[in-house]
Order: sequence, then C-alpha cells, then structure tokens
Amino acid sequence: MADIRESYDEEFKRKTIEHLESSNKRPTDIARELSIPKSTLSRWIKQYGSGAVVSPNQAFVDYERLRKLEQLTRDLQEENEILKKAMHFFTKDPR
Repeated sequence: MADIRESYDEEFKRKTIEHLESSNKRPTDIARELSIPKSTLSRWIKQYGSGAVVSPNQAFVDYERLRKLEQLTRDLQEENEILKKAMHFFTKDPR
C-alpha cells in the first residue's frame, strides 16, 4: 500500500518554527514531539527559520525605517535637482 502523505498548513509550519526558535529543544525533539518527520522539519527550518519569522514589533520598526529612508531619498532627489539648476545658472555665458 502507498503511504498517505500528511499535509500541513502554513500557520502550523510557522508556529512550529516559532516554537523551535523560542525553546531550547533540538529539532529532533520537536519533530518527535509533533510526530512529524525530521526531514520535513528541516525543510521548514530552511524555509521559515532564522529570521524568516518576524515579530510584529520588528515589522513596525522595519516599516518606520523604510518610511524614513523613503523621505530621505525624496529630500536628496529634490536637493539634487536644485543643484543641477544652480549649476546651469552659474555656468551660463554672460554675453
């Protein structure tokens, strides 16, 4: 008989990796605890682990940083345009 392959939803995978990262347990222990194959957990770790799980607070900080960087970019672009116009003004031949 063919083995029936177990399917896990996205939320379960993410929560499993969060549990793994917040505990002091080895991946083998977590896999055994949840009755999932070690190879499956290893694949999830590669896919969702090591920084792939972002806390809401970190997401807010990242958003704020992005917003500030976008504003800085707009300011610098505006300054650049002003300098270009000034360069043309000062390099005109006064004849």
